[in-house]
Amino acid sequence: MSKFSFEDEFINRRKTEYAIITYLPVNLDQCIYPFRKKYDPVYNQVASHITLVFPFFSDRTLDEISAIINSVISSHKPQKIELESIADFYPKTPVIYWAIKENNYLRELYIDLYARLGIPIPHKNFVPHVTLAREISTHRVETVKDAIASYLPKESYQPTAIDLVTPLANFKWVSVRTFSLDTDV
Repeated sequence: MSKFSFEDEFINRRKTEYAIITYLPVNLDQCIYPFRKKYDPVYNQVASHITLVFPFFSDRTLDEISAIINSVISSHKPQKIELESIADFYPKTPVIYWAIKENNYLRELYIDLYARLGIPIPHKNFVPHVTLAREISTHRVETVKDAIASYLPKESYQPTAIDLVTPLANFKWVSVRTFSLDTDV
């Protein structure tokens, strides 16, 4: 049995959970909202987004994390994001998503953010995407994909910001810092 220490408890309490994302523009969020509401049980925890750094705990200050993010994004020129077809991660992960066309900008941000934050990369094969549905039973995956696919347009947009988000007590994720992207780099 390990010895309990108030010092350890204090240190663990100081860690905060964060994620780094880029939100979809409002018009695209509204386009897929009905599908997320119907097929994603956690749709109301965060608006439609692309995750660049999956949830992680850190004892760094908000200013320290912000400085790292600023440093990384300042060295990358944003590229247009093209949303294409519908796809899924079944059977490994019960998620149906709006696929993003191969995008070096997102891949480089993913790798650089993890490296600079000192966090191990969780997915060697990073697949940037927008979650549309989750926890659909395996035998309904194709039915749900068909229901969504006919309404899912091919779209593109230029990201204008990256957000550092954290969960509140009610599990809703909120932005604690927004980092504007310099589209004229």
